[in-house]
Amino acid sequence: MSKETYMANHMNVEMGKKALAEFREDTKDPMKVTSDLLLGLLEDNKDTEYGKKYDFAGIKTIEDYQKKVPVITYDDIAVELERMMAGERNILTAYPYDHMNETSGTVGVPKVVPMTEKQSDVFVKYNFNVGFGVMGETLTGDWEEGRAFCTSSGNCRTLDSGITVGEASAKMADFLKGGVDELDRMIRTMYTSPVEGLNPVPGSDAKYIHTRFAMMDRDVRGIVTGFYSVAVLYLQYIADNYEMIIDDIEKGTINADLDLSNEVRASLMKKIEPMPERARELREAFRDGADEPFIRKLWPKFTYITGAGGDGFQVYDKLIRERYVGDDDYVNFYSGITASEGLWSAITEANNTTSVIVPGSAFVEFLPVEAGDDFTQCKTLDHVEEGKIYELIITNLSGFYRYRMSDAVKIMGFYNKTPKVEFMYRVNRTINLAEEKTTEKALQVTVENAMQEFGIQIYDFSVYPDTSVTPNNYIFLIDPIREHPEVDMDALRECIFKHLIEANPVYYECYEDKWLGKPEVYFLQPQTSLLYRDMMVMRGASLNQLKPVRVIMNERQRKFFFGLRQD
Repeated sequence: MSKETYMANHMNVEMGKKALAEFREDTKDPMKVTSDLLLGLLEDNKDTEYGKKYDFAGIKTIEDYQKKVPVITYDDIAVELERMMAGERNILTAYPYDHMNETSGTVGVPKVVPMTEKQSDVFVKYNFNVGFGVMGETLTGDWEEGRAFCTSSGNCRTLDSGITVGEASAKMADFLKGGVDELDRMIRTMYTSPVEGLNPVPGSDAKYIHTRFAMMDRDVRGIVTGFYSVAVLYLQYIADNYEMIIDDIEKGTINADLDLSNEVRASLMKKIEPMPERARELREAFRDGADEPFIRKLWPKFTYITGAGGDGFQVYDKLIRERYVGDDDYVNFYSGITASEGLWSAITEANNTTSVIVPGSAFVEFLPVEAGDDFTQCKTLDHVEEGKIYELIITNLSGFYRYRMSDAVKIMGFYNKTPKVEFMYRVNRTINLAEEKTTEKALQVTVENAMQEFGIQIYDFSVYPDTSVTPNNYIFLIDPIREHPEVDMDALRECIFKHLIEANPVYYECYEDKWLGKPEVYFLQPQTSLLYRDMMVMRGASLNQLKPVRVIMNERQRKFFFGLRQD
């Protein structure tokens, strides 16, 4: 497998270096690139319903576009998207598509986004190819000879119209001659998981499939994940189930209690055999249990992690480093800002939480967060200011025009003439009970500082804005690695309050005026946040799209998390 793996990785690196060079060239004159993209997009779609409605044919400049075309939210085009799902064409986009990306739906009803061929090309070039280009520039040694532990899983359903709805990864087999069998061969050249893990039958235990096949391979070089939080979920699954997995690896069996159909079991059994020697290595790795870091014991040549991590996922970043690896002698390739709606930024170097706006992937406008709904203040990428925070307004290659993403980014400087950005928070997840406007970032800093002060390791945390009491307050729900009966909860509460008013001084003003009270603090049962993800997956959500529940937004979330509070 190492020769095939090396050839596949090496080919991807060579293609990646070319894509990275083209990306870097675009950053030297980004306004020309993004202007050409926008005007070409309008020309191509001038005869769609939306194009006729807003006179795309008459738009010749960016200024014309901003005057004629309104800023929208999903609700503004929901009817059009329903018609597109039913099979109608030429409504929002003239570009070919046969698939709708589905969002995670963590708040409200899941949303769908057309996946046009042009949009798919953007994801491949700037997420996959450019990522490999950066890896090729950074990593040394024989990393290309080893596979990666991949945590991705996705499925899609087919509508009566023939349109499929779900994750883009679930459509990969359609683009390969040989279908599922060829997809399985291709995947297992670079990644440890079989196709049964990538496109699991609904209800199948994908965590077992992914982790079992990863543990079979001692030459794993890295972890490829959507979010670092998902990587933690899989690593903790190994910690909780290593005895069962090792027993199966030794005997070449699949535990009878696992949720797998007979068909899936039969398919997987063709790809496994007894591995007593590997089982002995794994038992030695876990000789003292799973409380000590175990990644390097399982995979001695472990080299990198790639996925959405860094600033917004610092708690998971730290958890992987301290609990599962035990050191920081590996390379992080933090992915750029991507969503079902498209890709807005890409990486240019390793171990850097900032990414660079991709002028050739979409037309992006920047709305100062303090501007609220005053869209006349939208700026193009050549007029943003370093250090300021902006909400993204995007025009993509899938029929979304001036779409309000509700993602706030901070301008961290410039790469050539193109802004470097860092994701800060979701605008629609700001807690605002008394005009205090506490962001997810402020909550994250509050909890990180308090936990560090108390020496407590956590999986995650959630915050509930409590309006049932007077004055209103915040309830912090901390998900610890282990139980902490010795903690002085009154002292912890004061510590949380101290760091909260440091992160958002307006909260203290509201407290002084008796509009807000001191926050309450509870510990959750350990692994509550991981359990919530499992529950959402069982309800049909995509694990790769599930973001941490930092602010509890609905009654379902409230009942779940409050039901698992420790006394």
